[in-house]
Amino acid sequence: MTLRSTVRWMLGVGIAGLVAACGIGKGTLGSDPATESQASTITWTDGQPALSISCKTPGGCQSRAVALCTATGGDYTVLKMNNMPTEGDMSQVRGPASVVIRCSK
Repeated sequence: MTLRSTVRWMLGVGIAGLVAACGIGKGTLGSDPATESQASTITWTDGQPALSISCKTPGGCQSRAVALCTATGGDYTVLKMNNMPTEGDMSQVRGPASVVIRCSK
């Protein structure tokens, strides 16, 4: 009986930790250690504001873009994309990854 209760508790803590680790990125500008990304506001070539995101991990830029565009349900338009990381690539050779987005209306 005690063993079952302990196993359930450990399973619950494990699932909670997994959800927290795989959660969405930070929805504000600045650095986000969870997605290893940095976000800032820039003025795009059309004179309108856009969001610039640089990231180190695969999926980091996308997670951060969705988090930054929560007001539009996570919808965004990519204006520019450079050196997007993939699983197993060599970041030293690839160089830093970056994306410029604008949240959809």
